Amino acid sequence: MRVGVSSYWFNRGQGVVGRQLRSALDELGHDTFVLARPTRDTNIRPSFVDEAGVWDQEGVTVASSYRIPSDELLAWASANSLDVALFDQNYQFDEIAALRASGVRTFGRFVWEHFTAEHTEPARSAFTSVYSVTASEHERYRRLGLKTPRVPWGIHPELIREPSREDDGTVRLFFPGGFMSKRKPLETTLKAFRKAKGDELRLVVKAQVERGADEVRDAARKDERIEVITEDLPTEAHLRLFASADACLAPSRWEGLGLHLFEATALGLPIVTNDNPPMNEVVQDGRNGLLVKGKPSKQRPRSDIGSFDPDRHQLTKAIERLRDPELRAALERGTLERREELAWSRTVSALADLLETGR
Repeated sequence: MRVGVSSYWFNRGQGVVGRQLRSALDELGHDTFVLARPTRDTNIRPSFVDEAGVWDQEGVTVASSYRIPSDELLAWASANSLDVALFDQNYQFDEIAALRASGVRTFGRFVWEHFTAEHTEPARSAFTSVYSVTASEHERYRRLGLKTPRVPWGIHPELIREPSREDDGTVRLFFPGGFMSKRKPLETTLKAFRKAKGDELRLVVKAQVERGADEVRDAARKDERIEVITEDLPTEAHLRLFASADACLAPSRWEGLGLHLFEATALGLPIVTNDNPPMNEVVQDGRNGLLVKGKPSKQRPRSDIGSFDPDRHQLTKAIERLRDPELRAALERGTLERREELAWSRTVSALADLLETGR
């Protein structure tokens, strides 16, 4: 088949999902074409599409704006004779419905913290099918009246590295801050780390933007064990930095998919996060990480999925437990087992099934 993929096209969760989906479609033998959606003009990176490194691919058309005009969408489908088009987090229901009416089967995926009941009927009209990637969003959509086929997310082969961390007596924790949005309980995490005992502990906070960096720098002035990096690294450099850690410290108020959880697992890193979905779909307490209690947060997403801050005291204790090399070794073994269970082949197989929908 001839399959189109439309999403952001740069080093952000949605863009990474789009690029990895394209590789799965290629693996299945389909001809693929990308309609790269620029970021909003008000975004941290206004009207941005990456065209370097892993993003430099053939068959990529750059849309004129974040809100893609209907005639532009139809022209892209016509020029590439598309049979199917996949969209990620695109609420242009009228435009996508027009594409569907032209004979292209359309499939959509949304992060559950933005998708609300008001979107259910427009999505039903616009898409041949809405699909889900996590068990928690699958169940939520069911309650909203949407039957969503599961395409369970797995660990892309490009991420896998064998553990080879420096054994110099330090215990390095990596906090994947990304765009430092309100989903990240930064203040609680920094306080929990600073309360943790252990001169050997280190915390690297990796952000893609300056937002929140001053708060980390202020904490670092008070605790020399903390470091912040805001440089937007190329994919390979990012993975090398990530892989140099001993564990991933990743509490979150909520997650859509939580790609960093799959990255950490691919790199053999145990994960510390709060015991809420979808984080606890990837992390099993005592096996490939440590789960701490989540408490309702005042910071809320747009939908009603709930928001949780990690219990600070439990988080501190979890951090201190990672000082034990025997525990870290056991968790690493569990992480490598979990990596096998989250194999990319599951995603590819489920995607093949999805593409048969509506034929």
